Amino acid sequence: MNNEMQEYTSLVDMLFSQSDSLGERLFAEFLGEDGSVESTLSFSELYSEARSIAVGLAEKGVQGKNVILLYPPGLEYIKAFFACMCAGATPVPAYPPMGEKDIERLIRIIKDCDAELILSQSLLTPMIQYWINSNAEKTDVACFSTDTIAIASDVEFAVFKPHIDDVAFLQYTSGSTGHPKGVMVSHRNLIENFKSIAQCFTDKNKRDLDKDCYKTVIWLPPFHDMGLIGGILMPLYLGSSVTLMSPLTFLKTPYIWLKAISDRKANVSGGPNFSYQYCVKKITPEQRDSLDLSHWDIAFNGAEPIQAASLRNFSEYFSSTGFKNNAFLPCYGLAEATLFVAGSPQGRGMLTRPTCLDALAIGDSKKKMVTNKRAELVSSGVLASQTSVEIVNPSTNCRVEHGKIGEIWVNSPSVCAGYWGKPQYSERVFRAKIKNDENTTEGMSYLRTGDLGFMDDGELFVTGRLKEVVIIAGRNHYPQDLELSFQKSSEDVRKGCGAAFTVSGAEGEQLVVVQEVSKALTLSDDGWAKLALKGAGEISSRHGISAKSIVLIAAGSLPKTSSGKIQRVDAKRQYEADQLNVVYSWGNKKSRQGGRINKVESKVVSILGESQQDLQEKMLSWLANHLNVDSHLLDLDLTFSELGLDSIDAIALVDLLQDFIGRTIPATELLRYPTVNALIKHFSIVRHRGELDGSIQNFQTINIESEENEAS
Repeated sequence: MNNEMQEYTSLVDMLFSQSDSLGERLFAEFLGEDGSVESTLSFSELYSEARSIAVGLAEKGVQGKNVILLYPPGLEYIKAFFACMCAGATPVPAYPPMGEKDIERLIRIIKDCDAELILSQSLLTPMIQYWINSNAEKTDVACFSTDTIAIASDVEFAVFKPHIDDVAFLQYTSGSTGHPKGVMVSHRNLIENFKSIAQCFTDKNKRDLDKDCYKTVIWLPPFHDMGLIGGILMPLYLGSSVTLMSPLTFLKTPYIWLKAISDRKANVSGGPNFSYQYCVKKITPEQRDSLDLSHWDIAFNGAEPIQAASLRNFSEYFSSTGFKNNAFLPCYGLAEATLFVAGSPQGRGMLTRPTCLDALAIGDSKKKMVTNKRAELVSSGVLASQTSVEIVNPSTNCRVEHGKIGEIWVNSPSVCAGYWGKPQYSERVFRAKIKNDENTTEGMSYLRTGDLGFMDDGELFVTGRLKEVVIIAGRNHYPQDLELSFQKSSEDVRKGCGAAFTVSGAEGEQLVVVQEVSKALTLSDDGWAKLALKGAGEISSRHGISAKSIVLIAAGSLPKTSSGKIQRVDAKRQYEADQLNVVYSWGNKKSRQGGRINKVESKVVSILGESQQDLQEKMLSWLANHLNVDSHLLDLDLTFSELGLDSIDAIALVDLLQDFIGRTIPATELLRYPTVNALIKHFSIVRHRGELDGSIQNFQTINIESEENEAS
């Protein structure tokens, strides 16, 4: 069967058809933290189990309702996703909170889409219900564990049959956490996008001859559009298999990702730019030499700015594995266009273009200027089938001259209808019209992407973000949100007088915050360090990223326009040119020579053995070295994010801990024991009692007993 020509009427129709034709063939497998297969799912099993869950959902009256999916990465997520559609409900992908920022965002999503129900697993539902009930913004929504449903396969049930233009799911964008926007992705949008991806990523003749020509390995989370659509739904559309793993598995051991590609002779995998950099940094030569990446034909790169140097470094480092440089497939897309808009032709590899930085700064990619400042732009490829892109002046809505930089506008059958519950805003974003242009088809409208770029010889080059969105590790963060979080951390910094931006480094895009302090503020070195560290911790806690540098500057010295608007581009220029009026500068991830390691008095010392006290001091030393501060400034009862650590930093700290205690620590324990002291205290207790299963019941029992011990 040629799937390119197959016309499905919905994802439910697609699921049933593939189940009927492919039956017990393997569709998906999920790898544990050690790389072993934890669970598998055939095409027929996916349909039957989704149908069984749908029976239970139908009894709750969810047809026509929005349902939140709150699962860790795994096969249960896929079953629940299709179960919602089979029951006539609309799934809303989300992710289990790991801190206050995630809970707040979850509550806003629940309210924004008026969710009827939260679906999860029995392991997590007690915690989810607690998070919902304890939040100040009360919301009336119940949790339901889909892994407790037991329905006979022969029970009578009419699977819901969606119309092709019905909303298949709501994809919430990863922008400002204060204003979540749910993109209404229809079944038609998805099927059209599948066709576009198939034409770009695969060879038609190979698809006709080999059903598994799109054998995929994916570590991207299923609540992300690239992980869900590119990593799960696309293989289902083509009838191919996919190997999945948790993003935390990738972060702890990126070797497992490449080993899965090697062992399975996978053809397709990829991720944001940082994932390639991360592999070069973390995978040892000995690990590399065990890999065979010669079958990896499509190494896609999207979701954040693409750096030519990163791909070259990866290609050079892994060339001995058989990895082909022409396997790289840079691409561009966004949730508002389902996923895929443009991509490099398969087998061509990366196409770059040297450009003058000053020319880019004035919005003209072709202008010749006398300067040594050069940039190497990476093409995001050619446009997908049936896709039209125009480069438009965002202020006038008029098309710009060839070679000029403007906002990228997209017209495509993959462009979605709009944002859930925001008709007026959707009208402005999804149905924009080009002014004063005779070449535009009458009545044609476009999606305003908010991205800046230009077209050159049929290739799309993306140069930046119209609204200065900070993109780190594939996630979008608005600079004003980062600045506000920092300013909330202390009354000693001036409100509305900060600038957040990214700088490119060896490890990819990294965050810098420049912030004015109050007039006449005088502090000791420790005081300045505490002020910077507290602000960095607030950003990490609320946004999940760590700052590379915090620069405190004198009051009134931040670049602003005459009307008081912050000039972030100019602030970045002054930072890079060392022209800021710096009061104090703090940098993360710097090695420190020497430095005192002070013992910190802690409530847990009374129940810890000598080895645990040594571990506490070792971890304290690591933190002091990593955060570039003296150890006496650290509070081990703060969460990892409040200390200013992002998820990658936390994984490195857990590696230190498990090396010391000689025990593998599941990444999920970061959810249950999010502070250094909590982790140490937990392991001292479980070692004493021999309870290593980490269940919620035992977790609650341990906490109760611990509180009683502290009280006594």
